[in-house]
Amino acid sequence: EGNRLNLTLVLSLNNIKSIEPGAFAGIHLAELALRSAFESSMMQTSLQGLAGLQVSRLTVGAFSDRGRQQDFERGLLNGLCQVQMEEFVLICLRGFGDDTDTLFNCVGNVSTIRLVDLRLEEISQVPVGSKVKQLECKKCGFDDVPALKLSLFKELRVLRITKNRSLKNFEQKFEGLSNLEVIDLSENRLTFSRCCSPQFQNCPNLKHLNLSFNSYIRLTGDFINVENLLYLDLQHTTLFGPGSYPVFLSLQRLIYLDISYTK
Repeated sequence: EGNRLNLTLVLSLNNIKSIEPGAFAGIHLAELALRSAFESSMMQTSLQGLAGLQVSRLTVGAFSDRGRQQDFERGLLNGLCQVQMEEFVLICLRGFGDDTDTLFNCVGNVSTIRLVDLRLEEISQVPVGSKVKQLECKKCGFDDVPALKLSLFKELRVLRITKNRSLKNFEQKFEGLSNLEVIDLSENRLTFSRCCSPQFQNCPNLKHLNLSFNSYIRLTGDFINVENLLYLDLQHTTLFGPGSYPVFLSLQRLIYLDISYTK
């Protein structure tokens, strides 16, 4: 245990040209932060030098207010295949284009993934047997809730998609996420009807649903697929449909309901 360190190592805002292979082998860190840390185009090769590292949280990316913006490119994160981590944060990358299909290649077995302030318009291909339990997409570029691809994260327990200015549609359905307990879709611009059963197929353990601070939601009173909800937050979202309270009577396990500022 000589190399197990309860250390947060911040190497951000540097001009790292390379990381020597094996430099982190056998090292265990609480956190490693690498934001705007590399010289232009040197991130991919430098990340390969992290092989053998064990880290609780790894943060990679840039700062939004800095001139050095890193574009995502195919295979950018391949060096992380040899890193053991519990949480991975990817922040402030640009230029995803058609290269997103490798995004999860080396982090598919990480328990928690946070994608923050990315111009990511669609979810990457999901590796078979992914072990991701918590996924956050904050300030990304989705137009529609990418429920189909997200449903391939079969171990998913917590999903948060928040603060996406372009996210207006909820036409796809979540399906077969038997472990899913929490969905937070707050602070987007969602407008959709037939809430809330059709959007969640075979998600029997869903307990927390946050749809607050969105645009317009039409309620039907059909909650059969989410009848185990304990927590439902619709505040600051314009609601349409049956009377404001009776529509929720079928949710007999509900212990928290917020319909304040729903006009």
